[in-house]
Amino acid sequence: MRVLFTTFPAPSHFFPMVPLAWALRAAGHEVAVASQPSYLQAVRGTGLPAVKAGVDVDLGAVWYQDGEADPGWRSSEEARAARGMRMFAAVAEAMADDVIAFARRWRPDVVVYEPRGYAGLVAAEVLGLPLVRHLWGTDFTCDRWDIESPALLPMLERYGVPDADHLGAVTLDVCPPRLQLAEAPNRAMMRYVPFNGSGIVPDLPTGPREKPRVCVTWGTTFVKQTGHLDPVRSAVEALCDLDVDILVAIGTGHRHLIGELPAGTPVLESVPLNLSLPACDAIVHQGGAGTTITAAVLGVPQLVVPSFADEPANAARVAASGAGRSLPLAETTVDSIRAEAGALLEDAGYAAAAREIRDEVAALPAPAALVATMEALGDRGRREQVLSPR
Repeated sequence: MRVLFTTFPAPSHFFPMVPLAWALRAAGHEVAVASQPSYLQAVRGTGLPAVKAGVDVDLGAVWYQDGEADPGWRSSEEARAARGMRMFAAVAEAMADDVIAFARRWRPDVVVYEPRGYAGLVAAEVLGLPLVRHLWGTDFTCDRWDIESPALLPMLERYGVPDADHLGAVTLDVCPPRLQLAEAPNRAMMRYVPFNGSGIVPDLPTGPREKPRVCVTWGTTFVKQTGHLDPVRSAVEALCDLDVDILVAIGTGHRHLIGELPAGTPVLESVPLNLSLPACDAIVHQGGAGTTITAAVLGVPQLVVPSFADEPANAARVAASGAGRSLPLAETTVDSIRAEAGALLEDAGYAAAAREIRDEVAALPAPAALVATMEALGDRGRREQVLSPR
């Protein structure tokens, strides 16, 4: 069986699909991952075959094409949603021709796409292939098709698939049940196996500690959107007044954005979060899907400080689960972060709820258990191709 994955060029969208791709390859199946040229190195870094699709889209130019200079998180939710769909549609349009052409040559049996990798949706519809929708966190997009699809309609109409079914044959749900927003039809649960890229395990003690260690990180998207990491600096300043050890996790090349730190504060650059969080007792972060779900499956209490996209929804679910607290970025001060982090650490109930989520996730089917589901879809796809070749 051959399985074609398509992804928007972002780690939080692609990395959650890697464990399934590995499981398929381990079972003897062929896998290929299509994305923009600039993202192929990231795909190759996972050990999976990469397929170049289209040309690179200048996401910043698309985001700011109407001339607004303010950072995206300061604009209204409606404006941010429109900008986001503009980006996702532009990338899909750039990739679609090449994805379809590759699929015609390679003849996959199944297409797997994450909910923003719309080139995969188009290719599956055009070629009549079974489509699998692979989530990366809370199902933020499940009930938004009516308001988001108009941005994609010109592309869908151009390819003759205006009524494309974005839900596909099955949705693979990797979100911990307590955090999930919506239940898509034809949903299959799969354990979220944290993959945040390859890296070297940091030398951090994981045994008993004299005082709690708190990780501060702001993911990968915020700094790309804004060019700064001011929230990290504010969070560190707030935590300095608590009796805690601080660990700062940032991307490569971003050290200069966080300034001076208290002596002895470790700064991990581009170390996969799943390698550092086991040594931490809490995390303060922006609420991106990858960070939120990784912390959840590792049983780490969270203070989520969201700003845009699915972050507010993720933060709300964490708070509702009892495994953390939420504080909107637009309302933060050093004092408010200090108060929220202190409350998170003082109440043992947050840690207990986080451990319960961790244990529930551990009981879900591993990616290898979903290979049979994929094989059944592949068999169906081959039968349909014989009956109605495209």
